[in-house]
Amino acid sequence: MKRKIGELILIVFLYLIQSTYGRYIEIGGITPNLLIIVPVLFGFLNGKNEGIYVGLVSGLLYDLFFNNIVGFTALIFMYIGYFAGFYYKKYEESEMLFPLLILFLGNMGFELFAYIGNFLLHNKLDILYYMTRIVIPEVVYTIFVTIIIYKPFVFLNAKLESKEKRRVKNFD
Repeated sequence: MKRKIGELILIVFLYLIQSTYGRYIEIGGITPNLLIIVPVLFGFLNGKNEGIYVGLVSGLLYDLFFNNIVGFTALIFMYIGYFAGFYYKKYEESEMLFPLLILFLGNMGFELFAYIGNFLLHNKLDILYYMTRIVIPEVVYTIFVTIIIYKPFVFLNAKLESKEKRRVKNFD
């Protein structure tokens, strides 16, 4: 239970940074998508179920305050967390390259679905402009931010995990 509360606090904290300080950390009109980092890293570090849970919560928070359609981003973030969870225990926590690859693919997929939902259905067909001016810079910026916060994130995950294991051990 403490783990879920800790994850919820982290998601709300990253949401608050993204929504309030977003204009201060933007570069060239591009802000990093901090909420997509959480399902990728928790899925990679803790498995599919954790990725789905964190993806649902962060996606719903994103939908409630940034989108008109509630559930669209939550569904995409759940899938991203689920697919990141496939690689749980297959790679070491110290390997940063693989979670960055998952984040790159997940963010590109999210932006592609966002393009389809927001622009393509409204007959705005300039995908090359959208990819070069919005998607690729945002993905690169998100990956850069992930490189900075990866080690503190792994440390926080280890703390939450040790408290959970200690609580289970005391329960037996």
